[in-house]
Amino acid sequence: MLDGAPVAVECGDEAAACAAAACAAAAVEAAPGDEAARADAPLVDAEPGDAADWQVADRALRRIAARRAALDIEEADWLLRGLAAEVHRHRGFASFAEYLERELGYAPHTARDRVRVAQALPQLPATRAALQLGMLPWSAVRELTRVATADTEQKWLDAAANRTVREIEDAVRGRRPGDSPDTPPAPDARTQVMRMELAPTTVALLAEVRRDLERRTGQALSDDEVQVALCRMYLAGGGGEPSPDGEPTHNQPPHQIAITTCATCQRAWRDVAGRTIEISATELEQASCDATHVGRVDGVAPEPLTRSIPPATRRAVLRRDRGRCVVPGCRNSRHVDVHHVVPRAVGGAHAQALLVTMCSTHHGAVHHGRLWLEGDAIRGLSFTHADGRPYGQLPADDAPPSPPGRSDDATVRATLIELGFPATIATAACTRGRAHVGRGATLETLMVAALRACRAPS
Repeated sequence: MLDGAPVAVECGDEAAACAAAACAAAAVEAAPGDEAARADAPLVDAEPGDAADWQVADRALRRIAARRAALDIEEADWLLRGLAAEVHRHRGFASFAEYLERELGYAPHTARDRVRVAQALPQLPATRAALQLGMLPWSAVRELTRVATADTEQKWLDAAANRTVREIEDAVRGRRPGDSPDTPPAPDARTQVMRMELAPTTVALLAEVRRDLERRTGQALSDDEVQVALCRMYLAGGGGEPSPDGEPTHNQPPHQIAITTCATCQRAWRDVAGRTIEISATELEQASCDATHVGRVDGVAPEPLTRSIPPATRRAVLRRDRGRCVVPGCRNSRHVDVHHVVPRAVGGAHAQALLVTMCSTHHGAVHHGRLWLEGDAIRGLSFTHADGRPYGQLPADDAPPSPPGRSDDATVRATLIELGFPATIATAACTRGRAHVGRGATLETLMVAALRACRAPS
């Protein structure tokens, strides 16, 4: 920023502003014949601390700043003309932003700021003149145009006088267009800067999404508005569009299953990132616990979609559990599944009391047998480790002995898994078998009861 009078510019005609800019540029030019004023004068011969040394650099830099201000104004005018004439289309580019990036070297964010400032300056003639006179750098004008209007323009120019760009950024932060410098900042208007490192293809995708959002809304969007729109669309499951089965997508299960199953061995596969991989029975069971089933995809005609859990029941369970994992100490509310406490394969039903919300991590732990879940949502749930410890309790040499019968339960469960039963079915069968025979039953009696439970109709 150049030294001089405070930034208080009266709006005059265009010719006067241009004349003032010429005077400002001339003011930093040295008198003819003054060798020290030449920007290209050799500085290597000057001794450190020599007055000529700093004077040459000072005058050259101030002259460059004046020329840059004039170029910024000229560029802003041509940006508006180029945008109106769709120069990018005639040059074969997909967008004006791409044209600015390839031809002028502006990064996407910088290009948007340049266009935004160019569009704002015609409504802010005093700010335009301050930039043209070199009284404010373009970076300061960039910040002022975020909040200044025709009614508040002069107040902001007065407040920006003799301030650095960082100070102007702080003054603007938390204020909206039309606010004056003395308006109390609004907490929700204060923005935070986030830095992201993205691949070029991701940047291109984001640019395409921005163009589509702006086309839908009919106006240019800020970075914050774009992110808010993306987040809300994601959380709403694609903007709340109904799914093929008519249910709003915010109540859609997290999995969609297209099963390819061998009729003889019952092995299952799924498609992931262009590859077909085999999945275990436990993984298939976990995914199927809360899923939209596409059905067979190799038939003559597509099958109707089915749901593991009726939509109304799933919605009620999520509301009851406040949309978060029910495991003690877990507050995860992202990527949650609805889990059947009693697996369908051993006679479990869709009763709300036997359905609980679990995050994907704890849900996987249950299905792989690392976490035991007993009880129901009405009378209470019990969570234990596979060795019988209450969930979260660390193993220790002086820990109390396992509950009666728990060691037999673990043995029966391990045996069922070795026989090929998925871990969650083995756990549920063991639990149901223990409830049937009681705590005093022998290991053999418990094993028979668990095997009978495993054969229960689905």
